[in-house]
Amino acid sequence: MDLDKLRELIAIFQSSDLAEIEVEEEGRRVRLSKVAAQPAPPPQIIHVPQAAAPIAIPAPVAGAPAAEAVTDHDDGLVIIESPMVGVFYASPTPGDPPFVKPGDTVEENQTVCIVEAMKLMNEVGAKFRCTIVNVLVENGEPVEYNQPLFAVRAAE
Repeated sequence: MDLDKLRELIAIFQSSDLAEIEVEEEGRRVRLSKVAAQPAPPPQIIHVPQAAAPIAIPAPVAGAPAAEAVTDHDDGLVIIESPMVGVFYASPTPGDPPFVKPGDTVEENQTVCIVEAMKLMNEVGAKFRCTIVNVLVENGEPVEYNQPLFAVRAAE
């Protein structure tokens, strides 16, 4: 199979819904397969029970105004967690202002940060209208699946 035919086969395969194809010509076999990309799970939001042990909270993002500390005495706080393992980015590009900072009120589905995983930028959005109480990770910091990113309070 000549190189032009192979390129044409690859182009057709990439634009198709096929997961795998195998072609044999003149004793040479070419097998193409796509790895099925699994969609990222949606961001998880958990309610912090009032009787829970205190949450250890890192210092707020540099340059952000000081926010109230999150302790077991704060009722109504909700944690926005990382939907995946990756790198936390507080702004869309380096040098831009952060998406949110403590004290900001955000709307449902508004982007609050980006988690980069395997060179893909995944926007994390608020699940409901809320006020950012504290940013729990620093810009550029690696994060784990379900790691707390923000402490928020439901807005009225």
